[in-house]
Amino acid sequence: MFRINPRTLLKAALLPTALLMAAGGSPAAFASQATVTANVTSGIHSAPSPDSYYTMQLSPSSVTVRAGYRTRISVSFQAPPDLYGTAVALTVSDLPSGVTASFSPRTATIGGRAILTLTAAPSTTAGAFAATVTAITESSDPIGTSTPLGLTISAP
Repeated sequence: MFRINPRTLLKAALLPTALLMAAGGSPAAFASQATVTANVTSGIHSAPSPDSYYTMQLSPSSVTVRAGYRTRISVSFQAPPDLYGTAVALTVSDLPSGVTASFSPRTATIGGRAILTLTAAPSTTAGAFAATVTAITESSDPIGTSTPLGLTISAP
């Protein structure tokens, strides 16, 4: 009989969710489908293992950027020890027109920190926006996580 490791299945279920969120989709619509698929495929009805995930924190989690200026946000990760040192690719979705994002270092590691720099062009329209920062491990068994970012653009 073929068996699927529940940890691998969970990771496989999280990646499409992270990609869907990065594309601006709703994780709730995908989550219910992934749960049904996971239960049918594996026959297991248990909670995820605590060693199969990591979290990302933004500090601050909400920022105001004046048009024509930039701001920096600290990105950190917490995970079980076996994931420390794993490289992650970082992206930001749902930024308003005229706002660009860059990360330093370009590839972060779990257990480490990165700096997200948001730069608003002088012509960026003022307003409040909800962006999402997504991290996906760069490994043969990718794991993804996303964190909301509140963004307010103020007039120059």
